[in-house]
Amino acid sequence: MPSTVPVTTSLISAEDLGRLHSLQVAARRIVEGLRSGAHRSPHKGHSVDFADHRAYVPGDDLRHLDWKVLGRRDRLVIKRYEAEIDLGCTLVVDGSGSMAYQGSRATVSKYRYASMLAAAIAYLILKQQDRIGLQLFNDHALHELPPASQGQFERLCHMLEEHSPQLTTDLDKGIGSLSAPDHRRGLVILISDTMMAVDALQSVIDRLAHRGHDVALIWVLDPDETDLGGLAVSRFQGLEQDGELVAEPRALRRAYQEQVAQHRLALEKLCLSRRVVFIPTTSATAPHMPLNQLLMGLQHR
Repeated sequence: MPSTVPVTTSLISAEDLGRLHSLQVAARRIVEGLRSGAHRSPHKGHSVDFADHRAYVPGDDLRHLDWKVLGRRDRLVIKRYEAEIDLGCTLVVDGSGSMAYQGSRATVSKYRYASMLAAAIAYLILKQQDRIGLQLFNDHALHELPPASQGQFERLCHMLEEHSPQLTTDLDKGIGSLSAPDHRRGLVILISDTMMAVDALQSVIDRLAHRGHDVALIWVLDPDETDLGGLAVSRFQGLEQDGELVAEPRALRRAYQEQVAQHRLALEKLCLSRRVVFIPTTSATAPHMPLNQLLMGLQHR
C-alpha cells in the first residue's frame, strides 16, 4: 500500500497528523501476519536473519544445508531463518451509553475522544503498512472489521462516526471473534472508560492472552469523573440504565475520589500482572499525549 494514508474524516486534523508523522507502532511480543512486513513471526521462514539449525531429513531442499557445519562436524543440518510479517492490530472501542458523557471541561465526549484516538492509531498502523481492524461494542459486539489495509481507514472512521453511544457495557460479549481459536494473534488495543468490575475485565484480558494477543488498555474518563468538578447540588443521570440521583458533589467529593483512585489502582495492578500496557487519560487531554505513552509502553516494556 502507499506510504501515506488518505484522510477523509473529521476525527483527525492536520495538526494532529503533524504530531503523528514520526511515530510508529510495534507489538512487544511475537505476532502473526499474512504478508512480509516489519515484525517478527514465531514461524521459521526465509528472511535474511538466521534463527537456528535443525537436522536434515530426506526431501529437504539442499540449498539450505549448512555446509560449514557439514565440513567441521560431518553433520547434515538445515539453516532456519525467522520470517518477518506484518502486524495485525485490532482496536476494541467502547460504544456504550456511559461513553456519551461530556462535561464542561472537555470539548468532546468520551466516545468522540476514543474515536479520535482510534483513528490516529489506525493512521499510524496503516502508514507503516500493517493491518488494522475494529471491534465496536456495548452490551454485545456491534460492528467488526477484521484487520486489513486497503481502504480500511475510511471504513473504520465511517463506522466510528456513524455510531451513537448507547446501552450498557459488556466487554466479554463485545470482544466477539478475538478469542476464537481461528483468530490470528496480534495487538489488541482496548479504549474504554471500563465501567465494569475489574474481575470481568481480568477475565477478558486472560482470554485474549490465552489466544496469544498482546494487549493494551487506554482508560478514558471525562475530567468531571475524576473529581466531580465544581458542581453544586446536581441531578446525576445514569447513562447505562442506572436511574437518577440528586446529590451535593462537594459532600461526596473525597469519598468519590477515593473510589476512583482505588479503581485506578486495581486496573494498574491487573495490567501489571498481565503485562498489559495501561494508559490512563481524560477526554480533555490532547490526543497525542496518550498516544505517545502508548507507543513508548508497547516498544519498551
